[in-house]
Amino acid sequence: ALGGAFGALGSDFTSLSFNPAGIAFYRSNEIVVTPAIYNSVSTSDYLGTKTKDNKLNFNFGNIGFVKSKIRNKEGSNYGWLNFNFGIGYNRLNSFQNRVSIEGRNFSSSIADAFASQASGTHYNDLSDSNPFDANLAWQTYVIDTASGQTSAYNTPMGNFGQLQKLQATTTGSMGETVIAFGANYSNKLYLGATIGIPNVKYQLQKIYTETDDLDTIPNFTSMTYNEQLKTSGSGFNLKLGAIYRIADWVRVGAAFHTPTYYRLTDNWVSDMSSKIYNQDFSAISPTGSFQYSLTTPLKAIASAGFIAGKAGLVSIDYEYVNYSTAKLNSSDYNFSAENKNVKDNYHGTGNIRLGTEWRYKIFSARAGYAIFGSPHSKTFKIDNSTVSVGAGFRTKGFFMDAAYLLNFSHDKDYKIHNDQSALIVADNLDKTAGSFMLTFGFRY
Repeated sequence: ALGGAFGALGSDFTSLSFNPAGIAFYRSNEIVVTPAIYNSVSTSDYLGTKTKDNKLNFNFGNIGFVKSKIRNKEGSNYGWLNFNFGIGYNRLNSFQNRVSIEGRNFSSSIADAFASQASGTHYNDLSDSNPFDANLAWQTYVIDTASGQTSAYNTPMGNFGQLQKLQATTTGSMGETVIAFGANYSNKLYLGATIGIPNVKYQLQKIYTETDDLDTIPNFTSMTYNEQLKTSGSGFNLKLGAIYRIADWVRVGAAFHTPTYYRLTDNWVSDMSSKIYNQDFSAISPTGSFQYSLTTPLKAIASAGFIAGKAGLVSIDYEYVNYSTAKLNSSDYNFSAENKNVKDNYHGTGNIRLGTEWRYKIFSARAGYAIFGSPHSKTFKIDNSTVSVGAGFRTKGFFMDAAYLLNFSHDKDYKIHNDQSALIVADNLDKTAGSFMLTFGFRY
């Protein structure tokens, strides 16, 4: 509910994935669990047709345990006062989403893209050169060789006006198992380190159809192109952090995240079916698989927290990420061209998180706001933003918090097919994702 602005606050399990020095603020043991409900809503605009879709998912925001070891129990406020250990899981990102795009196209077809893709390749070689797209189109007569030709292709689309539909569904998440250590020196300096073991599970299914529902295209009735991609893997990173209490009312924090080193595996398959020349055709590709490594950029975070006694607080984080330093690598493929493309087209950017909390007796009310810069712009440009609100109550040994987060993002050009010869693009794809979370915690 604080917009993720935990960098200078501490005593919250989520801070282990932001500024691990936050664990040093604990003076008792804690068990925490956060079930969450996630709902994403997308709205697209394609060829003048607006389409809306949504996806609902239940998950866990975090599960964790913190053990606090008080070193000096005689009440001294000098020296190393406590050493803490924490272990658990923080959910970092949800891939749950469904996008629906629909429109009537009077100027092109995805078949044009397949024909262009196959151009110059003998039809007997398509199964080797383009097994997941153009060869399927060839097998299902979405494209066919031009009369007397073996490597030039045309389509059955004598004219256009077909209804195009795409439903793209993503599932999975990115989470991080955290093992953290922290220490408190004289209630002034708080230090912490987190070993992060992130894991990725991502699945994409794209179902694309074209239908001559008006019966105006001779020889063509319909076609369906189905693509499936699964990405899975894990990685490793290290986070270091410090928080310094300048005065009772102000704290400053700093954290450094090393690059995350991922080992990932992609598996993909596609199939196509059609009804052309009043006959049904179908074809399926082989299953593709590829292993590679991904190195993500390092992060640097600066934070400040302003504490109004027991009444409330205001917190702010600034996070810098240089996306141009991301790199792909594989023993089976040289990613030099892709890595150069990342370096040339991605840039460093900042993310800002703001949060506030105000208390009355055992009750608290919270609000937050976060903006995330676009990695594609040399100047600061907002890529997406999050608004959050929440409330909770806390007793000596138990606390419960509720939060609602609403994320807004915008994609000007959502590509249905990536072949530049017949690019089909949905304009103004807007996504709104809401999460409702309940946190239950026990301290002893």
